[in-house]
Amino acid sequence: MLPSIRYKIAGYLPLLLGAALLASPAMPAAEAAPAAPARAAAATPTDPVFHSVSGATRVNVAGVVRSELTAASTMRVETAPRYTENKTANINLLNGLIKAEAASSYQRTSNRLGGGITLTSEAKIAGVSLLDGAITVDAIETKAIASIDSAGNVSRSGGTKLIGVHIKDQNIPINVPKNFGITIPGVAKVVLNEVRGQIGGDALIKSQATGIHITLLKPRDDLSVGANVEVTPTMARILLPTPIDGEPVFGFAYSTRALVHVGNAVNVLSAPLGLVICPAGGTNGVDLTNATARVRLPGLLDVKGLSNTCNATVTSTDSDETLTSKTAAVNLLNGAITLDAIVATSHVEQHGSDAPIKTVSSQILGLKIGGKPVPVGVDPNTVIEIPGLVRVTINEQTELPFPYNGKAVRALHIEALPDAPDNIAGVDIEVGVAAAWVSR
Repeated sequence: MLPSIRYKIAGYLPLLLGAALLASPAMPAAEAAPAAPARAAAATPTDPVFHSVSGATRVNVAGVVRSELTAASTMRVETAPRYTENKTANINLLNGLIKAEAASSYQRTSNRLGGGITLTSEAKIAGVSLLDGAITVDAIETKAIASIDSAGNVSRSGGTKLIGVHIKDQNIPINVPKNFGITIPGVAKVVLNEVRGQIGGDALIKSQATGIHITLLKPRDDLSVGANVEVTPTMARILLPTPIDGEPVFGFAYSTRALVHVGNAVNVLSAPLGLVICPAGGTNGVDLTNATARVRLPGLLDVKGLSNTCNATVTSTDSDETLTSKTAAVNLLNGAITLDAIVATSHVEQHGSDAPIKTVSSQILGLKIGGKPVPVGVDPNTVIEIPGLVRVTINEQTELPFPYNGKAVRALHIEALPDAPDNIAGVDIEVGVAAAWVSR
């Protein structure tokens, strides 16, 4: 699995495979991924599917996402128990619009007594400052829950626990009721403990909960009046799947990921940022994008302009998918490695029973390692070392193992050398990652 998303139960192919697809043979045993599962049988139209997604923050304007979910995790499964999570730290978006010390999200399915399954989507965030400190919160914990019993009856619940809420010139109850609304005059409308849901429509049942939902009353940082800021948005839904008429596609792309190896232990410093996952049935040729303005981990990485995209079509005879990771203005390890822009791409085509066509590439502009410029068109898997500090692999390309027929690319892979200083010992950083595959 991706080193930053813990997948406790092996066997769900479309979620993520991560380290099994991208890891080098030298990775420690703690990062070894579960054995590759056999291709799952297609679900019948009567088999319920459990789909959930949550994250720390999201910003959108007129329905268009400006900053996608931070610390996002997602799950789409047919059985229980299943579990995923994602964590990150030091969120700082749009010049003080949203700041937070730490955030995490979780998805899980569990078996109900007497039969049936419960799906829970959860998000947590701590040390929160919004709108340049107009709103501060010590901690927020939000859950959206959807359940189905053995007889097919569905139900939903959810809500938010808020600790230490302070809003300028407003009195906030200790136990905030659901959908509690207040206004900061001339600044924003605010809803705390927002809860929504539906039965029918695009799902058998949908449960949604958001810790804080802000609607701007005046423009700021290129956000117009009416822009929406969501903190700990969660969604859990149970639906009947649409059968895929063709060869399913799979893939993911993200801008950065950072962790540290301490012996055989792995500590996540920053989960995959800007993560986008390709739906198995494709996107009907429309770009599915996850974008984030900026991410900082002091002393480790400072990245601006993260934007990752999936575009895929699936028909009865052809499958075609492209995963693209775009990242700008990268500064790693306090300037030891800098670059202007990265574009990493993985593309797979499947035509009938022919073998798939698999291509990957990465373009890196303005790359400097240890202060020395690196040419744009270096060969795949080029390695450069900064003595006593890190090993850098450029345009790292990997064939994905059977039964995953595809290819992956890391534009940059930075690993601390054995004699590196204590402050970066064991550090492992990826920048510009894209993977695409079919399961044939």
